[in-house]
Amino acid sequence: MIQTFSFRTKAKDHTYHQTIYAVDISSAIAKWITKIEDLQNEVYSFSPATVLAIKQQYLNGRLIVNIDEAPYFLSYQMDDSYHVVYIDTVIKTSPDFIATLTYLTTEEGGRKNYAASGYRPHVKFDGRDELTTGEQLFIEKNKVFPGETITAEIRIVAVRVFKNYLFPCLHFEAVEGRRVVAHGTIIEVLNPELKRRSD
Repeated sequence: MIQTFSFRTKAKDHTYHQTIYAVDISSAIAKWITKIEDLQNEVYSFSPATVLAIKQQYLNGRLIVNIDEAPYFLSYQMDDSYHVVYIDTVIKTSPDFIATLTYLTTEEGGRKNYAASGYRPHVKFDGRDELTTGEQLFIEKNKVFPGETITAEIRIVAVRVFKNYLFPCLHFEAVEGRRVVAHGTIIEVLNPELKRRSD
């Protein structure tokens, strides 16, 4: 099951916070390194020089890492001093189902940019008019680009509305407003409350 990790640190006058979705804490650290690289030009993230220092220390095995018992943290060196990044596990409910999703290309009317794990579009199941928010946690990658197919754990908000309605091979759409951004197919229903009952 995909877990949620919160990475937080304070450097100079800024507090940095990133949420990472991964199967375990070691994988979360690797994904965090990629995420801070992606965000290094943003005002709310690390500077390019800090990102480079963290990445080099990670690749050279020089990050100080404590992931055996809480409190979990890693520490990197910058400007002759050490900075601590605390890693907290965020408890969330179990996913409701696992599905494959194929994101439409931009030319097909899909998104212009990638979607990151944790993306929360609306979900519309075949045969129903109701919509529900569905948080998508990507299993094999951190982000998906238009035109790509991924597997995700999905957690929906309106469980009661779709009680006993979901089953493997049920199709659904991920939508932003009126725009369909992805087509999905359920692989496995994990929440017993949502499973369609056998006749």
